[in-house]
Amino acid sequence: MAQTEAPTSPALVRRLRQRHRNPAADHKHPVNQVHYDKASRGELIADRVSATIGSWPFIIIQSILLLVWVYINSVEFFTHKWDLYPFILLNLVLSFQATYAGPIVLLAGNRHGQKDRLTLEHAADEADKGEEHITRILVEIKKNTDLTLRILRELEAESP
Repeated sequence: MAQTEAPTSPALVRRLRQRHRNPAADHKHPVNQVHYDKASRGELIADRVSATIGSWPFIIIQSILLLVWVYINSVEFFTHKWDLYPFILLNLVLSFQATYAGPIVLLAGNRHGQKDRLTLEHAADEADKGEEHITRILVEIKKNTDLTLRILRELEAESP
């Protein structure tokens, strides 16, 4: 008697896919649970700031702001320019930004490295479990093969 699979509705499949993709859902990979659920508020902020600093919108907006700054301070747009040609104030602002952005990016990078190590450890554990399972299956196959050969030999011995 053949076993039939229960039909899956498109709504069920859609709901399961949505839950799997939702980072707030309870179903998370063990590495993600350790990485996100046990992170301090500062670590989560560092991750978000680092993701923002490393994005194209941030680079584009900052480039536009720099161009506007240089334009306003180079052209006689205002009667009083607050940062003349060597743009010392601009250099100070960018240095201040780099002073804080550098360690935040390094902190986020360290956390990413830690997550990679956890992922590799988890993958190695899963591979070991898979190897043990495959070894048990191979042992069972060998037992079944030996039993089949023994039955075949008995049948051949009984036949004239």
